[in-house]
Amino acid sequence: MRILHVLLALGGLYFFLLAASNIIWLRLSSRKPRRRSGKRVSVLIPARNEEANIARCLDSLLGQTYEDYEIIVLDDQSTDGTWEIIADYARRHPALIRAVRGRPLPKHGWHGKPHAMQQLTDLATGEYYLCTDADTVHAPDSVAWAVTNIEWHRMDFVSGYVGQELHSFGEVIIVPAIYIMTAIIMPIWLIPATRTPLLSFAIGQFIMVRREAYEAIGGYASVSGQISDDIYLARKLRGAGFRTIFLDIQKHVSCRMYSGYRASFTGIAKNVSDFLNRKMLSIVSASVAILFFFLLPAALLVPYLLAGSPYTRLVAVTVILFQLTWACVLYDRGLKWYVPFVYPLVFVHVLMMMWSGYGQLTWGTGMVWKGRVVK
Repeated sequence: MRILHVLLALGGLYFFLLAASNIIWLRLSSRKPRRRSGKRVSVLIPARNEEANIARCLDSLLGQTYEDYEIIVLDDQSTDGTWEIIADYARRHPALIRAVRGRPLPKHGWHGKPHAMQQLTDLATGEYYLCTDADTVHAPDSVAWAVTNIEWHRMDFVSGYVGQELHSFGEVIIVPAIYIMTAIIMPIWLIPATRTPLLSFAIGQFIMVRREAYEAIGGYASVSGQISDDIYLARKLRGAGFRTIFLDIQKHVSCRMYSGYRASFTGIAKNVSDFLNRKMLSIVSASVAILFFFLLPAALLVPYLLAGSPYTRLVAVTVILFQLTWACVLYDRGLKWYVPFVYPLVFVHVLMMMWSGYGQLTWGTGMVWKGRVVK
C-alpha cells in the first residue's frame, strides 16, 4: 500500500517538473516579432456559420505590420450571414482580402475543416501559409511574429497556444483541458530537437507552414479523414523529415474557443477521441491514469485526514503538487485566479468527453458540429 502512495507522490513531482520545464520553454523560446518584410504570407481563414465572429477577426488582420500578405476567406457552405459579411470586406478591401465560396463537402473521405483548408491553400499565392480560425483576434504583429519565429528557429511549421477567452463557468470546467498536453503529457521543448512523429503537437487556431513542406506531404488531402487535422498535419510533416515547433502566441492572438458548456463539451470530445486514434486501449489507459494520478488523491485526502491515515502526508503532497502544477500552467496561460481550483471538474469532464466522443464516433451515429455530422 505504501508503494502505491509513494508512486502517487512521485507522479505529482514528475508532473510539476514537466510543467515547469514547459513553462520555461514557452517563455524563453518565442522570438519578438521583428520581421516586417520578406516572403509573401497567405492568411487562410475557413468560416462556417461564423457571422458572430468573422468581422472581428478580419478587422484585426487588416492593419498588420508585416508588409507582404494576403487574406483569403472561404465561406464553407454557411447557413447564416457569413458570406454577406466576408463578401462586403472583400469589396471594401480588394487589394488585401479575397472572399470565396467553398465547394460542397464530399460524402466520403473528407471532414469539413481539411476540405475547406485544401481549397484555401489551392488559391494561396504565398510562400508561407498562415492558417487561422474565424473566431481568432490578432494583434497587429501576429503575422510578423509567425514569420520571425519560423525563420529564427529554422522550422517548417509553427503552432502554439493562443490566449483563451473563457466567458462562462461551463467553459471554465472544460476548455482548460487543452493544457493537459503541456501540464502532464509532453515535454514540448523536445519537439524541435527530435523528428519522431509521436512528439507532435499543434492547435489549428494558429498554424504557419512553409509552402514547399506542405506540398511535399500532399497538403490537407493527406489528413482529409482526420478530425484533429492540426495534430495529424504536424505528424505527417515530422514523418516526412520536416521540422515543427510549438510556442507561446498568447500576446499576439486570442480566441474564444467555444461558446458555453455544450459547444465546449462537443468540440473537445470529438477531438480528444480522434487524438487517441479512437482505440479502446488508448481510451482505457488514459482513463486509468486520470483516475489514479489526479482524481483518486483528491478523493482520498479528506477521508484520510478524518481517519488519521498514516498515508495522509503522501496524499497531501500529491494533491498539493498537482494543484501547484495545474495552477502554474493556467496562470501562465493568463486565466483567472479561481480556474485552477476546479481541476477535479476539468478532469472528470475529460473522462466524460473521451468516452462520449469514442462512443459516438465509433459506435454511434457521430457528433453534430456546425450543422454537419462528424464521424
